[in-house]
Amino acid sequence: MKLDFKNDSTMIFNEMGRLLGLAPVLLMMVATISLVATVVKVGDFLSQRSKVSQLAELPKFQINVNPVDQSLYESYARVLSRLSSQVEVTGSARGLVIRIAKATDYPEFMYVLNSVQGISKDVVWKADEICLAKCTEGASVAIIKGVRETVSVKLKGQVS
Repeated sequence: MKLDFKNDSTMIFNEMGRLLGLAPVLLMMVATISLVATVVKVGDFLSQRSKVSQLAELPKFQINVNPVDQSLYESYARVLSRLSSQVEVTGSARGLVIRIAKATDYPEFMYVLNSVQGISKDVVWKADEICLAKCTEGASVAIIKGVRETVSVKLKGQVS
């Protein structure tokens, strides 16, 4: 087929006019396809962003500290008093009280004081008061308190 632009120019303009009637339909189809592709890409972007933020989240640690009751102080006092007869160990509401009457018993005092943490499985001891010489209650006195510490861990992505 041969196109003759001089003689068939009106026929070409007629065909172009007919095709221009399809242009809005074709543009609407292209716009719809572009919109669907954009929505899919935005959805992928948001899901990837949430995955990255979950991976970047660090584990969270929380330490719960609970004081020890008086009955446990008395129980530890009975065990510690067996270590040395020169050292007086009592359990009270103030804590675990370790004392000696004579300064010559200082090595025994330090032995009992150092043994407190060793006999404790799940109690952490902290010195509340320590007097090593010329104390009002004896030659050397230590008041220590115990606490139970538990750690809870929330891993990344874990819902609590």
